[in-house]
Order: sequence, then structure tokens, then C-alpha cells
Amino acid sequence: MKSFSIACAILGASFAFGAHSAVAADKNCVTKYAKATSPTEASAKWFALETTVQAVSWGLWPGYVATSKVEGYKVTDKYKCAPDGGQVTCHVAATFCKK
Repeated sequence: MKSFSIACAILGASFAFGAHSAVAADKNCVTKYAKATSPTEASAKWFALETTVQAVSWGLWPGYVATSKVEGYKVTDKYKCAPDGGQVTCHVAATFCKK
């Protein structure tokens, strides 16, 4: 039971800090997790996705900043957002599949 609790704590911590990544069933896909807090839900989502783009490849980041698109990848993103002290915090799970 102790090892189960430790494993759950590690998994929770890795999700909270955006460090967890998992390879999807397709070897051309990778899933990244992140969170961001911003004044609006739209900007919190953008910053959260930006963090996942950086985790996939820093080479993709300039293009995402310029166009809000990830060239060469199909991105499937799911968000969970909530008010957070006058701002909005969004968690994202984003799967990047090479086209």
C-alpha cells in the first residue's frame, strides 16, 4: 500500500508540474501536460499549450508564437479551466501527432 501511495504522489506531482509525457498508441504521437494561469481563459489556454509545444521541441516554439499553430503536427488538446483568485488557471493534455 505504501508503494502505491508513493506512485500516486509521483504521478500527481509530475502532472502538476507538466513533466509527464506519454507515448500514444501511435509511435508518431506524444502527449504532454501543462498548466498556466492568466487573466482570461483564452490566454491561459494559449500559454498552457505554448508550454507543451516547448516540451515537444523548442524548434516548434517560434512558429507557434508567431501563428498559434504547430507546423507539421496535428494537435488534439483538452483543457480543464477554473477561476483562480481573479484569474483563470487551465490544465491541458495535448497530443501531438506528426503529419
